[in-house]
Amino acid sequence: MKTIIKNISDLYTFDPQRRHLQGVDLCIEGTQIAEIGPGLSAEGADRVLDGAGKLALPGLINTHHHFYQNVTRNVPIMQKGGLLRWLLFSYGAWSGIEEEDVYAAARLSAAELLLTGVTTSMDFMYFFPRGRQNLMDPEFQAVSELGLRFHGFRGCMPAMEGDLPVKLKKLLGIDAGELTEDPDTILTACADTFSKYHDRSRGAMTRVGAGPTTVPFDMPELLRDLQRMAEEQDGLLHTHLHPRPDETALCQARFGTTPHRLLEDLGWFGPRLSLAHITRHTAEEIGILARNGVSVTHSPSCHMRLGYPVAPVPECVRAGVNVTIGVDGGSSNDSGDMLAELRNTLYVHRIQGVHQDFGPEEWFGPEDVFQMATGNAAKLLRRDDIGSIETGKMGDIILIDMEQIAYGSAMSDPLGALLYCGCNHRIDTAVVNGRIVVENGNLISASERDIVREANRVTKKLLEGARRRTGIDYAKALSGDLLEQLG
Repeated sequence: MKTIIKNISDLYTFDPQRRHLQGVDLCIEGTQIAEIGPGLSAEGADRVLDGAGKLALPGLINTHHHFYQNVTRNVPIMQKGGLLRWLLFSYGAWSGIEEEDVYAAARLSAAELLLTGVTTSMDFMYFFPRGRQNLMDPEFQAVSELGLRFHGFRGCMPAMEGDLPVKLKKLLGIDAGELTEDPDTILTACADTFSKYHDRSRGAMTRVGAGPTTVPFDMPELLRDLQRMAEEQDGLLHTHLHPRPDETALCQARFGTTPHRLLEDLGWFGPRLSLAHITRHTAEEIGILARNGVSVTHSPSCHMRLGYPVAPVPECVRAGVNVTIGVDGGSSNDSGDMLAELRNTLYVHRIQGVHQDFGPEEWFGPEDVFQMATGNAAKLLRRDDIGSIETGKMGDIILIDMEQIAYGSAMSDPLGALLYCGCNHRIDTAVVNGRIVVENGNLISASERDIVREANRVTKKLLEGARRRTGIDYAKALSGDLLEQLG
């Protein structure tokens, strides 16, 4: 397959030279970018796309998500409350999740990401209730059908956060043991996922990672086993590490140290590891990440949604930590709009009083934020074949129509227009691995209407199931009685 994109108005390469090219053509042969320049011949091309009036970028890379959560978006009882309250009711809804539900959620997630510029996404699937070990399979099936390049992390939940086990039993009648996994089960399932889906070759469409959703500090052997597996398979590690005050207190009481020092002493920190959120990291902890080559993912919409502190992203950048962007799960963000996540990253760190010595002259600009979602993200995934537009890189390109009302009068800085302006983040075209998967703003391989209807059906089923199991109507806001019981 040979595809030529002619007369691209503005092309941002995000290569080492950060070139901004105008009025150029781009040729993709097979799966790779073959040539970039003016006046390329279209002879022998299978498809010729018109780039006039369009902006071209390397496909964006989403580095943190929970696809399965996309079928519990905007649930009234989960709209208010911090992390642990949100998780409490979320676990009540998710406890009934099955393969067909994950498949519907993954299709919805992949569609939303593709339509907002993502060509590669990771997903951190860590929830396997009641021994349902095959929930990764429908994810890989869904992304393959839609054409998304995919890093599927077979996560796990060997323990539950804070006092959630007690509250789950008391308020929802759910035994936490039905939702967690033992180490042997985790390791067997992770090995199986690597065996099925991990492709080490250049240009791979699927790769695998592993990691616990919350760090089980009192299970050091499990951490070492997961790390050993990732190294043997040439895979990656991922986890959430804020850390919460109760995690800090636990480490101090049991081990006489901090979470970061403990994990560094265990040898768990390294370039294969990425951490989600980092909203409570101190200067010392950021230094530990920097010297160990750990990457971090920033999800500002989730942070605002759940009331986290603003993440110390400028401090991480100053320290040399590799910072990337992830939309996060569909019910802790409620939107998988990648360009919206970039916009929030641009703005949230400008709020006065949030960061010390971070004045307007240091604020992130559009190029900084897009770099987080391209080259930085490729580095996190340990890939040198995506993340920029260069000959020999994989044919992952997005085109955005700039001749829209939203961008009118904003073209003195086309890249900036995508973030400072705009009310519609739907892209025009997405090419993944040389294959056109979005054209004229529409998915090629699936019906949006079918995806939405199936997601709505699954959501209704899950919430009705949660009501039967718990006696709580999830379609209503949190009542005063429940709030009182929560303390």
